[in-house]
Amino acid sequence: MSSPPISYNVSSLEVQQYFGYYPSLALAGTATALFGTVTCIILAQILWLRNKNARYMFLVVITGMAEVGGYGALIFMILQSGDTSLYSAYVAMQCLIVLSPNILQAATYTTVGKISTVGKMDSKSKWLKPKMISWGFVLLDLVCLIIQAIGISIWASEKSSGTPSVSVVKLGSWITVGGLGGQLVSFSLFTVLAVWIQRHPENKYRAYKQHRLLFAGVYGVIVLISIRNIFRFVEFTQSAISYPDEGGVAENQALFYSLESLPILLAFIVFIVLSPTYLLPKTRLDEFITDSSEGVSVDPEKAEISQESGEEFSNINLEE
Repeated sequence: MSSPPISYNVSSLEVQQYFGYYPSLALAGTATALFGTVTCIILAQILWLRNKNARYMFLVVITGMAEVGGYGALIFMILQSGDTSLYSAYVAMQCLIVLSPNILQAATYTTVGKISTVGKMDSKSKWLKPKMISWGFVLLDLVCLIIQAIGISIWASEKSSGTPSVSVVKLGSWITVGGLGGQLVSFSLFTVLAVWIQRHPENKYRAYKQHRLLFAGVYGVIVLISIRNIFRFVEFTQSAISYPDEGGVAENQALFYSLESLPILLAFIVFIVLSPTYLLPKTRLDEFITDSSEGVSVDPEKAEISQESGEEFSNINLEE
């Protein structure tokens, strides 16, 4: 026997009917303020240290802006609940918060690509060149992002339509699950590559303190984003299976802030403390370390710089 059709008036829905709980204004406001703060700090690092090799950190700034926009949309929903239609704000919130960590992953890919160049690993294979590492995984991420965007759009739009079709909502959930699953696989492959580059005996950057700190940051971000991705994977899988009787993960505010908001916020903090803006050399990357076969090398101790000073490794200008 089929379930009765679902029908409701979208314009009169209150915020708790979108989430299955009444969202906390205090938590939403705190998340907005914290993401805004860490975004400003990272932007200040980029502008202050002016490391051309770390300009890709603007990706992290874009992610932060998207997070602020997502939680700002949630605040709008809470404040306007019962007074106006919350449909557009709900879709905007879901898209911005669910999709923006993909951009954060791109910054992680690029960091490892830069390390590969400094350590002369890109001379071993064309697949280890920074553009191949960065753009290869970014393209995989982009495919997963598009799949997730399609799924989220179908899922959120249908749930907010007033007369949602159970099969369409489930379809959107399964599409999103496919994108998240692909993202988990991609991130796992990237982690294996990162470990291989870090431990490779011919990596000439291994003797440097910056190498260890950069990889500590990379692994920290990988762990934190993976926690969040697994949470989202479970959430949408559950939605795909049990909708319209969701409950569980999808309707638990504590889990949302613990496994979505907190890991991403901590990933931002890792990027601040172990920032490529001061850990990557400011010189042309492929000239930072001269092959010992040529009789010239760089002393790792002399090459180290502090976060406070932001000194350049040498006076060689970056060539794009």
